[in-house]
Amino acid sequence: MTDPAATRDASLGRLPFTLAPDALAREAAAVLQEARARLEALAAEAAPPTVGSFLVPLDELLVSVRDLGSHSSLLFATHPDEEARTAARQASESADRFFNEFRIDPRVYAKLRATPLPEGDAPTRLAVDKLLREMRRAGAERSEAERRRVVELSNAIDETSNQFMENVARGQRSILVAGADRLVGLPPDYLKAHPPGPDGGIRLTTSYPDVYPVLAYCDAAAVRRDLLRTFLNVAYPENLEVLSKLLRLRRELAERLDFADFATYATEDKMMERPEAVAEFLDRLSSMLSAPAREDLERTLARKRKDDPGAERLELWDASFWSQGYYDTKLRQETFGVDPRALRAYLPYGAIRDGLFELCETLFGLTFTRTRSVPLWHESVEAYEVARGGRPIGRCYFDLVPRAGKYNHAACFTVRDGLRERLPQAALVCNFLDPGTPAETARMEYRDVVTFFHEFGHLLHALLSGHGRWLYTTMSSLELDFIEAPSQLFEEWARDPATLARFARNPETGEPIPLELVQRLKDSEAMGRAARELRQVALAAISLDLYRRDPRGLDTDAAFREVWDARYPAPIDPGYHPQAAWGHLTGYSACYYTYLWSSVIARDLLTPFHEAASLTDAAAAARYAREILEPGGSRPAAELVRRYLDREFRFDAYERWALAGAGRRS
Repeated sequence: MTDPAATRDASLGRLPFTLAPDALAREAAAVLQEARARLEALAAEAAPPTVGSFLVPLDELLVSVRDLGSHSSLLFATHPDEEARTAARQASESADRFFNEFRIDPRVYAKLRATPLPEGDAPTRLAVDKLLREMRRAGAERSEAERRRVVELSNAIDETSNQFMENVARGQRSILVAGADRLVGLPPDYLKAHPPGPDGGIRLTTSYPDVYPVLAYCDAAAVRRDLLRTFLNVAYPENLEVLSKLLRLRRELAERLDFADFATYATEDKMMERPEAVAEFLDRLSSMLSAPAREDLERTLARKRKDDPGAERLELWDASFWSQGYYDTKLRQETFGVDPRALRAYLPYGAIRDGLFELCETLFGLTFTRTRSVPLWHESVEAYEVARGGRPIGRCYFDLVPRAGKYNHAACFTVRDGLRERLPQAALVCNFLDPGTPAETARMEYRDVVTFFHEFGHLLHALLSGHGRWLYTTMSSLELDFIEAPSQLFEEWARDPATLARFARNPETGEPIPLELVQRLKDSEAMGRAARELRQVALAAISLDLYRRDPRGLDTDAAFREVWDARYPAPIDPGYHPQAAWGHLTGYSACYYTYLWSSVIARDLLTPFHEAASLTDAAAAARYAREILEPGGSRPAAELVRRYLDREFRFDAYERWALAGAGRRS
């Protein structure tokens, strides 16, 4: 039998991706045992703490546990074997429990406060300030009994959040369509990938590659309705009680730490600082977007009435409530001559990926080289070594094919934080590609191309920032409500005609996507944007509201619909329970507004590129990398933006963008 150590990749140390469940459990226990022993020795040391004798070894042991948590979280979200996912979840929760205990240790807290820091070393001072703040927020200054209860609550919150996400991952559902005649309007490659079964029926699942084309193209309203209802009821009803439990636990935690509610606790260390500021921000956007959004929806309803003269309202399966909707697609096609189904011919995954790599070389001097020497968690996963100017700077992984038990959304997972001499690693975990089609030629929806670029923006941030000194100045320590700005910004390259035309090509004919078509595509993107942005306002308001209310006896269905109806001019049917699978309610909690806030900032971050009249301007790209991406969390987010723009950011660019399609008539 081969020694597992012989197949380990050196850069992953004792945690390769191919560990059996029992081996992962043993390694997790060993990592934590060593970390606790090292922490105890540091806390008990009688000599006065210094950066070299205390802060450096403390950071190193915390990094070892963070590695365990990151590695295990990725495998919990992606591993094809249920036993391995269970072991990974347990290891992830063990790492979380270590940090929960560490944060309340009064001995470590006192030594951190007593450590003399170099006057001119701003990153070190910021790292210690962040760590001290985190420990204060965890209750390090409180009595032992209070600290014990905070740890119990924190552990329960981690376990409940993981249960919520596990239910979502396990909850894939499907509908059976009577035959291909019920899928009229779907593109040929979609129909080819979904052949009828022996009984003539076609099974459609709630995975993204199945759902979104149906909602955009299928002429049969009943099929769109049935699939959307199934999609928005994933993990219902089991997650309603899990969510209620999570809300109760977080409320108790906040109150024990003297916060009015969890929203107040969650926003305190963000750019916004207060839930009242978030509410004011959302009100500002509502005032800007409400009237144009109503016009968008009225225009879409008018288009529906051409097919159904008696239609009194838009249904969720008609318009872009949860995706690009059927009648939105019709309007864009009829107004701009853009048929997203035809676009798919020019958007094979392999060409999009390679085009992204070429773009990153143009912008940032990065090269991506595929490596097949790293044992991975699934045969569909791709691994790439990344270099800059010939010097290795990190590694990334792409896991883009849906499968049973896998995380069902799109995200960038940290694999290893880059620190000092150790290079960063990150994984894109998405669900773009049809599992029945060869990956290189699998066609992508244009909306998925934009999402691919979005997640790639996170990946670039991780790779370029992962070369600092301290764990608490890595990208993961940056304010959460700024973290989406680089990814929101990078979406713009997917919308840029000159960029898209560089690599969007029909592999069967060799024909590049017509530049004029790409420009019409970009113009069409503005249609209905106010309504799409207002939808985000409604969801952000719901996430904030759920964490401001008293959760005892709270009906999350009623609360969801109440806030939605107050913010968005189209109702949510009582038969839908989207909160049951809304994973952002665990990780982002009250802070789903992050996407909108980051979008406002990102639109302004594009200003230097627009002033240069090119999204591939070398000077603008170099400045962006230097001032926004490379520092990671070594400076406050507001300072990053000021240094890049030479001013405070403004709303002007976002407002122009959000309202670009307002008043347009088909």
